[in-house]
Amino acid sequence: MRRLLLSLLSIALLSFGVAAHAGTITPGVYYLDNAFVAGYAVTGTVDLNSIGNVTAANLTFNDPSFSNPGLPTFNQSWLSFAYNGLGQSYITSTNNSGQIALFFNTTADASGNYDLCLGYAQCGTSIGTMGNSTLQIYGFYNSAVGSNPGLAATSFSSGYLSQSAISSNASSTALTPEPASLFLLGTGIIGLAGLSRLMKPSARFGGADAPADPLAKDPTDA
Repeated sequence: MRRLLLSLLSIALLSFGVAAHAGTITPGVYYLDNAFVAGYAVTGTVDLNSIGNVTAANLTFNDPSFSNPGLPTFNQSWLSFAYNGLGQSYITSTNNSGQIALFFNTTADASGNYDLCLGYAQCGTSIGTMGNSTLQIYGFYNSAVGSNPGLAATSFSSGYLSQSAISSNASSTALTPEPASLFLLGTGIIGLAGLSRLMKPSARFGGADAPADPLAKDPTDA
């Protein structure tokens, strides 16, 4: 029973340590890479906290059709929350040019990037969730600067968040283990080592390491 309890405790600590590390976002500035809407790039950065909320943004939609009175920029995080492995943030602009609904996985892919939700594949950990990131430009008419036809909410066709402007540099996007996670991993490994020591045959239980009994009869003498 003692061995079984130690085994279960060690496995639980080891698993919890791995889980604690895998689900954490390194807070900081992230680049929006390879992101396109209607064939034009959306570029810039967002600041993420450890759970996936956007705390600041500076994004630009590079479609020259909307360059009057300047390319649309999105620099205000209006609403942001994260749950079930999914980050959802609504980013607006100080000049009220439009809105970006930025939905993305908060679990990194093999390259350490966080993929945008594109509306046709599982996004987050809740089965059936298929929300998509969109961009919308508000139309306007102004006698001084002219008009802007606007753009209805249009889905991103691709994109991901990366901590490096060079997306192939996986090392710069690798997550750094937190001290608490390392402690849990170490505790689990130590527990497994103790379990293997307990399960080793011992002299007390007549195992392979038991010393020879000098009074035992040699079966070849029979």
